[in-house]
Amino acid sequence: MLSKNKIKFIRSLQQKKNRNEAECFVVEGRKGIEELLKENWLIKELYVSEEIAFKYKDLLTNKDFVVEAENTIESASGLKNNKEGIAVVSFKTPEPINWTNGFVLYLDNVSDPGNLGTIIRTADWFGIAHVVCNNRTVDFYNPKVIQSTMGAFTRVVPSYVNVEDLKKIMPKDYPVYATFLDGESPNRLQETENGLLVMGSESHGVTESFLELNPIKITIPSGIDSVTESLNVAIATSILCYEINRKG
Repeated sequence: MLSKNKIKFIRSLQQKKNRNEAECFVVEGRKGIEELLKENWLIKELYVSEEIAFKYKDLLTNKDFVVEAENTIESASGLKNNKEGIAVVSFKTPEPINWTNGFVLYLDNVSDPGNLGTIIRTADWFGIAHVVCNNRTVDFYNPKVIQSTMGAFTRVVPSYVNVEDLKKIMPKDYPVYATFLDGESPNRLQETENGLLVMGSESHGVTESFLELNPIKITIPSGIDSVTESLNVAIATSILCYEINRKG
């Protein structure tokens, strides 16, 4: 049952420090809960409306859940219009980066949760299983990130590794591609089956620390009459992921 104390706890998970202390996060709404159930994540608590309990009765078989009134679910949710369901979910156990299964995506100082969520959704679409972030990138378990992934967070493996530590664990001579305004054609991404694609923030681009990895600089050419300074990082990531996928 969603008691006042339970609602207070769930709402506290909107904050990163509370998520880290409890080692769990919140998934809100029908789509996120549906993907959780399909992927068999460790759900600690699950509260759903009667409508959702009926709609997903097969997925909910042998699962512990509580049917709650829609207005009660809404009071616990951080979303404006979530009357369908809310789950408290354990963090995913970190997995080693797989350097031999296609490209790995690295995000350098991507601070907007909507962008990170869209990038995770894009990675899932193009079959990129591992997204690595530096510690200045927004938290993977931020509720806005989770919501904007549309359930893709259940399939994409997150890691937070700063570039100094990345150098220690990345295989020797591993291909690195990084986005720079003075870069070469995205066609360079078709040269190898495995590689690291580094995406920087829209404001500052990729940090100079990546130059130590001797990256191949790539850029997305603009239109002839364009005066826009930069692309949104999520859109740029989508274009380059398509380019990676195109060689297949």
